[in-house]
Amino acid sequence: MGLNTRCLFLFIFLFCNSLKSISQVLTIQDAIEASFAHYPTLQAKQAALEANKANTTVVRDNRLPNVRLHDQINIGTANGISGSYFSLGLIVPTSGGRRSENRADLASGNIALASMDWEVYNFGRFEAEQQLAQTDIAVGESDLERAKFGLRQAVINTYLDLLWLKQHLNIEQMNIARIDTINRIITNLVRNGIKPGLDSSLVRVQVSKAKMSYWQVYEQYQQALIQLSTLTGHPADKIKIDTTFSLTNFTASPSIGLLSEHPLLRYHEAVARKQSAEISLLHKSALPRLSLLTAAWTRGSSIDVENNYGPLMPGLIYSKANVLVGAAFTVNLTDFRRANHRIQLQEYRVKETKSLLANERLNLQNAQITADSVLSVLKLELQELPRALQAANAAYNQRLSRYNNGLENILGLTDAVQVLRSVEKDYIVTQSRAIRVYLQRAYATNDFESFFTLFRH
Repeated sequence: MGLNTRCLFLFIFLFCNSLKSISQVLTIQDAIEASFAHYPTLQAKQAALEANKANTTVVRDNRLPNVRLHDQINIGTANGISGSYFSLGLIVPTSGGRRSENRADLASGNIALASMDWEVYNFGRFEAEQQLAQTDIAVGESDLERAKFGLRQAVINTYLDLLWLKQHLNIEQMNIARIDTINRIITNLVRNGIKPGLDSSLVRVQVSKAKMSYWQVYEQYQQALIQLSTLTGHPADKIKIDTTFSLTNFTASPSIGLLSEHPLLRYHEAVARKQSAEISLLHKSALPRLSLLTAAWTRGSSIDVENNYGPLMPGLIYSKANVLVGAAFTVNLTDFRRANHRIQLQEYRVKETKSLLANERLNLQNAQITADSVLSVLKLELQELPRALQAANAAYNQRLSRYNNGLENILGLTDAVQVLRSVEKDYIVTQSRAIRVYLQRAYATNDFESFFTLFRH
């Protein structure tokens, strides 16, 4: 039994030394920066933000006029007939003399065209489109900051899990060492006939339970280690966290953050501004448009003014030219109805977003108030726990001494060991709660500087 325990400690010693030899200490802030540089979600949101920025140039190009050049050479029949029709883009227009008969003679033609249509004024729709593109950028930026905020929380929580699990591992190691000491003492006493064999059996049970407790905590530690590796991109076998922290200034109140600057609130505010900009664009999209139109074209044909079919080649030479300038005022009356209904829909979305914003602000305020109220209670717990730990240590040492002198039974001694282990775990759990309350306040106020000071040497 003693050999197995010593082998366990040898394994732990070699494991810890191997980590020290190949690892560098990863501080909590280093872990956050590594996750910002590595995590794919942030890279995706950064790419989306760059796309929103590029979109402003695309929207700005909507102001440019459409300028088209066109040239074609044709050979075919030219039989005209009076009447009107909708071409629907399917019927090829034919321009020729009207005759009673249908002729199969071929005619050649050549036409070149240059045209421009420029929407010069639309009652502010261009400005509304540009404003909407800017709000897209603001939403992208706030969404990136919100993602960083959430990732920071995930890294800190995982880092703290590793910290407390490491502390629990230390407690379990000390518990194994204490029980191993008891086991060796009882084994000698039983061999010498001073203590009954039952004591040896009972202590072996405690040894097994102590080992099981250690491996259970170690399993959780490995899971948290892999999680931190996933978040930071550091190999799990190379990660060594900084386990030192100080609660000396625990009662000092952190600086109050401005809720208006909180990433979670800024995101909802940006979304609300974007939705309001969409309402403005819907208003402007139904308004009339004033366009400037220009065109110039030249044409040749092998059909003369008397509608006689001549040689094909002369028809390829330009012989007539025209120019046209105009202005167009365009309005679609049914657009007003469509825009009105879309605006009503969008106003409900704005209302939803503002409600979510109010709810998020209320949650953050409640989290801050709760953290402030808990801090004073935790201060009292942290002041009392060292005294409890000292008393538990004293009780264990006294019972161990009494057992050696035959004044205590094995059950009393194991009770003392469990009480000491329980107080040690309570101490770690209370420290964990205290730091997480600080983290809760940092989360609510977006002020992490005071929180990070707990981990600075």
